[in-house]
Amino acid sequence: MMKWNKNASSQKGRVFRSGLLSTAMLAAVLVLAVLLNLLVRAIPTKYTEFDLSEAKMYTLSDSTKALVEGLEKDVHIYYLCETGSEDAIITKLLDHYAAESGHLSWEQKDPTLYPTFAAKYGAENVSTGSLIVTCGENSTVLDAADLYEYDYTDYYTTGSASVTFGGEKQITSAIYKLTAAGQNHAYYTTNHGEQSLTDSLTDALDAQNIDAQPLDLLTSTIPEDCNLLIINAPTSDFTAGDGLVDEISQLENYLAAGGKLLLTSSVYAQTPQLDAVLAQFGLARAEGMVVEGDSSKALYNSAWSLLPDYGTPTESTALNGVNTNTHVMLSVAQGITVTETEDVTAEPLLNSSSAAYAKADIDDLTTMEREDGDTDGPFALAVWARNEDTGAEVLWIGCPNMDNEQLYQSMPGNLTFLQGCAASLVGQDVLVDTKALEAEPITVAGSTAAALGLTFVFVLPAAVLIAGAVVVLLRRRR
Repeated sequence: MMKWNKNASSQKGRVFRSGLLSTAMLAAVLVLAVLLNLLVRAIPTKYTEFDLSEAKMYTLSDSTKALVEGLEKDVHIYYLCETGSEDAIITKLLDHYAAESGHLSWEQKDPTLYPTFAAKYGAENVSTGSLIVTCGENSTVLDAADLYEYDYTDYYTTGSASVTFGGEKQITSAIYKLTAAGQNHAYYTTNHGEQSLTDSLTDALDAQNIDAQPLDLLTSTIPEDCNLLIINAPTSDFTAGDGLVDEISQLENYLAAGGKLLLTSSVYAQTPQLDAVLAQFGLARAEGMVVEGDSSKALYNSAWSLLPDYGTPTESTALNGVNTNTHVMLSVAQGITVTETEDVTAEPLLNSSSAAYAKADIDDLTTMEREDGDTDGPFALAVWARNEDTGAEVLWIGCPNMDNEQLYQSMPGNLTFLQGCAASLVGQDVLVDTKALEAEPITVAGSTAAALGLTFVFVLPAAVLIAGAVVVLLRRRR
């Protein structure tokens, strides 16, 4: 007959209770983990995700946040993309937009499942990856090809182009245009040999809710709804004095009433009457064509095609939202001098390097090399000025061909700069530029690289092996 062992029974009971307690604790931990996971998922992603990309690819700009947070109308965005082929940059960006406001939402529409959906918005021919931004009955289409921009400025020296992401720029502009209370009106003058605004520039202005129309001052007057007057590289002067039409008086009256003027000019076209209007703001032409002596500040083998530095204005908002790491090119440019003038605030927006110089005899150039008699730089190439009494503002760019369709294909920075200038002059501060997709490479010295290699390949593995051996020996001695 087997003898009952009270101690064994008691020990089994303790083991059972201990196992039951462990199981209960494990179950509780699992339940808490699930609840915590659900709680974290309920928190907006802007509080749970961190943007570690150098260009802050997934971080909305302050302008975008202010616009989206202030929405009073519902905005819905459709992402036309096949399931499984989503662009993570775009989907995360849309999530961040939606997290900023209950008035903004988005959803994906797979073209293979909804083949006729895009046609309702006139987007039947857009490529996969495009966006449709809607607000009530109004909508705008953002083609996938326009969400990325390519800058070929350094192609001749590096053999590659830089790619920037313009998703936030395009989406924010579309939201602003669809929800803005009213439209601003810009007029560009004609009949002085001016260059017509390119389609790209008028589209960029339209994205800022600025409608641009031509204006002939010989037959019409400046409209009362003119928020911005554009004079784009005239080749002949504006009339003044005793003629049948006094265009200069119209300009002066417009500015005296607080008007805004965006002007581009050519070193080859003399316009003394028009220049006299700018002189009231302390601005004047510097003599000659600017040539860049620093090869890194000019297009490859073209010292007259300048890649200027951005200024650091404190009063003008023209550069707000502009990615100052992107290039702007001014070809055959002229400097602009600034004279201190009472009640006028002026700031340069673009500058040449100190190695630049100006060629005075532009009609008989024999060399682009520096010669005796050339004027030393640096030069201001684009200047903003404001009359503090009247509120009038002028922005003068000493280059006749910044607005160039072919140039935009290789250097989109010019378009963004002009867009920013126009937006600031009409009082807008909602401008977002593109963001670099690639971070700058980190350069490590050879000696440092060798030391790091030895550390990770030999030192750290050896330390782990030694630590493991010590632990095993200590356990065996117990």
